[in-house]
Amino acid sequence: MSSAAHLMISRNLLEKAAAIVLCCLLGSAVHAGVLRVHPDNPRYFTDGSGKAIYLGGHQIFVDLQDNSFNKEFVRNRRRTLDWSEYLDFLKQYNLNYLRNWVIWSTGSGSMAPLNNAIASPMPYKRGEGQGKANDGGDKFDLRRLDDEFFRRMRQRCGDLQDRGVYVSIMLFEVYGFLGGEACGSPKQTLWDGNVFNKANNVNGIHVDYDGDGLGIEFFYTDDPHILKLQQDYVRKVIDAVNDLDNVMYEIANELYAPQWQYRMVQFIENYEGTKPKQHLVMISGGGRTISGSWKLMEKKEIIDSPADCLAVSGGWDSGRYTQKNPPANDSGKPAIVDMDHVSPGSADLGYVWTAFTRGYHFNLYDAPFESPDAEGPQWQAARHNVGKAVYYARRCGLVNMNPRGDLASTGFCLANPGVEYIVYAPGGSPFSVSGLQAGGSYYYEWYDPEENKVIASAQTKPENTVETFTPPNQSIVLYLRRI
Repeated sequence: MSSAAHLMISRNLLEKAAAIVLCCLLGSAVHAGVLRVHPDNPRYFTDGSGKAIYLGGHQIFVDLQDNSFNKEFVRNRRRTLDWSEYLDFLKQYNLNYLRNWVIWSTGSGSMAPLNNAIASPMPYKRGEGQGKANDGGDKFDLRRLDDEFFRRMRQRCGDLQDRGVYVSIMLFEVYGFLGGEACGSPKQTLWDGNVFNKANNVNGIHVDYDGDGLGIEFFYTDDPHILKLQQDYVRKVIDAVNDLDNVMYEIANELYAPQWQYRMVQFIENYEGTKPKQHLVMISGGGRTISGSWKLMEKKEIIDSPADCLAVSGGWDSGRYTQKNPPANDSGKPAIVDMDHVSPGSADLGYVWTAFTRGYHFNLYDAPFESPDAEGPQWQAARHNVGKAVYYARRCGLVNMNPRGDLASTGFCLANPGVEYIVYAPGGSPFSVSGLQAGGSYYYEWYDPEENKVIASAQTKPENTVETFTPPNQSIVLYLRRI
């Protein structure tokens, strides 16, 4: 064979190898299997390929239902979300996780919303000719689940799978059973638009048992009829998406009710046991009680629960999560720092990296989707940083990486000692990295979170097991790998 032919083959192999590497770094549109907890490093997920998967995500309130929570506008001041544009948005920022929201109230009724936004589709069909709901439309029939709602859920989850994006389906959302959004005259709340308010359904079902004007009892009831309606809905969700690999279930947003949540986890596991695929179930760390007040679920309650993974609560560990200095995730389960529960509306770039180096996944609460006037460079940088964490998680040997704050003087270090390190340095001062191989050769690069780019790279050959690095900028990320 001629040298030219050898060169052509080598070039083709290099091009194919480069394509494979690029696919690994940017994410494949095809998952290898159902999302699972990684057996060798349970801080992370896997899909059957053996690789460790880190989730860096995004959430808005209008990814499934239009006009949720009476939002006057969403991105680019539209009334409803442009789904195709949103898929492109996720790709643009290299995000691989979406926290889906399901809303149980069409709004505050017809009189309160200044923009007359009525959430749709809802899980139930409306019954024609049987009276009007508070939102001005026909009342809902809780005996008839609406296929349109579940078709849209299936289609959008499938679209996300095609883009390599995982999604947690929020089965229940607590605030639609409470107040909130009270405005207009007379005052009305989200409970006024809830389908389990007797004013809004043809079945006479009303879960405000104590007559206080709120329906939070929905999550604390022992009424077998209500429990059956809950389970029928969950079955329908599972039937709609069971064939997909990229989904998991979140029981409820910011709800206390631990026993109800545990039973619901068991119900999902039992029902999916009869189906081709079984998916993970997640519980959030605290929320509303039967009185509507706030109460944390204790950290141990969540860790010891039947749920597979969790979203942390800002109040745990003396508020260290709210202080953006979480302890290392040694729970034995994947844990998500979800900014909805920790610091809503914050675009703090550093928290992406303090959470990442302590072994947590990260989910951004994107305030500009509710208030587009808040859009600005800081929010774009926040999105890019979440996506950059996804990039570094794919680039490094994540399955062998653990939080090792003791190996970097900054205290923020994810490491496979002697082999690979990701260090966050928030102050800009020189810092040390230890556990290195004396005489070994290391490649390193500096990623600037503010500029969203690698600003320098070099090689070093430490003479001993400790090396001092001097950051070129304030608040920077060091990626260090043995050659």
